[in-house]
Amino acid sequence: MGEHHPQPRTLRFTTLDVFTSTPYSGNPLAVIHVPATLYPPLTQSQKQLIASEFNLSETIFLHQQADASIPEWKVDVFTTDAELPFAGHPTIGAAAYVLWLSGEKRWDVGTFVTKAGRIAISLNGDGDGVKADIPHNVRVHKHKLGDLSQQTLGLSSERQLREAELKAPIVSIVKGMTFLLVELSSLEALGRVRLQGQSIDFHGVLDKEDGWGESFVAKYYFVVLDGETRGEEVVRVRTRMLEVGMEDPATGSAASALSCYLSLREGRSRRYEVTQGVEMGRRSGIGVQVELDRDRKRVQSVRLSGCAVVVMEGNLRI
Repeated sequence: MGEHHPQPRTLRFTTLDVFTSTPYSGNPLAVIHVPATLYPPLTQSQKQLIASEFNLSETIFLHQQADASIPEWKVDVFTTDAELPFAGHPTIGAAAYVLWLSGEKRWDVGTFVTKAGRIAISLNGDGDGVKADIPHNVRVHKHKLGDLSQQTLGLSSERQLREAELKAPIVSIVKGMTFLLVELSSLEALGRVRLQGQSIDFHGVLDKEDGWGESFVAKYYFVVLDGETRGEEVVRVRTRMLEVGMEDPATGSAASALSCYLSLREGRSRRYEVTQGVEMGRRSGIGVQVELDRDRKRVQSVRLSGCAVVVMEGNLRI
């Protein structure tokens, strides 16, 4: 008799474009549906292989509830080469799917359980998209790249851009998710930013105490539109996120870190409309609402919002 080969198991997947209602714009996301009855369960290494196969900026594993009457889901988020504690565009995309796009709408609210904590998700009141109260532990690191004595690799070759990078604040939205927030003077300057093909070594400038020194770090360039922000009900910002060999069409965690930083800098609770991905032909719209505490010194809440649209559905083998 021939050698017995077990039948391959399959999982459903859905791809969405997130922070947009227009297919083939926004930021692509793969949602892998993991049944509660799957045995043996997926290992983290299997999840990493699947995320690498999709080759998107992020893939989210949506674990179905053991009790289908409770709107709570465990989720795991992976890039092509690492697991993240949470990320914004997978959170909004998966929330849009479970609350709105799956065709099985049963709830207006729910909860995601992530490595960074529990995330409350809900439909927007106006029926357009979803929102998520994301985890936050905002930290503005004490040092900047310009404080390093040695030459830093991975910076822009153009002097104006490089000077902005050297003086940019380094801000974490939670431990493990950190961004170099590079403010530029114009959309024309934003358009001149280029991939450098080499990562910046941030170990010498990240705060080292209490585990803050180990983190994913990416460069997030921004221009505050309409000049002065004081007195504006809504602050409009254009952004780009670049890291080594890739540009991201929409980065919810970076938009959240930036919005928190701007609110703390101004000492005001604000709503932000962040437009990203324009330069790469995938315009994305990200909403962030930041509420400060009474003393206006700390972030009390961060609410991320956006839309998503289904692009593909299918099965994968494991």
